Amino acid sequence: MSNSSFNTLIKSIEQAHSHLQQSAVKALNQALTMRNWFVGYYIVEFEQNGDDRAKYGKYLLKSLAGNLDSIKGMDERSLRRYRLFYLYYPQLSEPIQGLLTPESHLTPIRGLLTPELETNAKGDSISQKNSDLCVPGEKIISKLSYTHIEQLLSINDPLKRTFYEIESIKSTWSVKELKRQIRTLLFERSGFADKPEVVLEKVNQKLEPQKADALVKDVYSFEFAT
Repeated sequence: MSNSSFNTLIKSIEQAHSHLQQSAVKALNQALTMRNWFVGYYIVEFEQNGDDRAKYGKYLLKSLAGNLDSIKGMDERSLRRYRLFYLYYPQLSEPIQGLLTPESHLTPIRGLLTPELETNAKGDSISQKNSDLCVPGEKIISKLSYTHIEQLLSINDPLKRTFYEIESIKSTWSVKELKRQIRTLLFERSGFADKPEVVLEKVNQKLEPQKADALVKDVYSFEFAT
């Protein structure tokens, strides 16, 4: 076998591995995002329509966590985040339903249960209306991992959150990069700059490409897959 043929063999195997690994990571991330959104939806639905919802009241999430302790990622804090995830991202309803198979046997989504105004865990008011600036649900679920979304849930301002959604998708930010830009107030810096596009260009010039194997090791994905 010539060196050329051997090198072609190596390249073919590497390409197959890379492509299928990325496909697996994408499928895993989408499934995790869908699960957490559904959990949030079911919680809100119970709070609004459950026959015995008054029985649990403010202890609902604590009671749920105690009964779901066999499932990783279902502690009280996580359940509160999933609830907020549903309230912040009602636009995921349509793409999520489109991704479900008839064999999923999931309780169907009966309609969006988003009140016009809700209060989050910190006592801040958050609007539940879809704004014209809302990033389409299919973009969120196909381009962002749930770990990205976890970072975005910490942002109460819808406009600010949308800014980071758009930049994360457009520039393929890693979770580490998204955290860094939130921490260093990129939204505020670009808003005060005379030429915000220059600020964003400088940020993206320093980016390191994401690696699929790093995403596989992500704590949320790892817990969900085991």
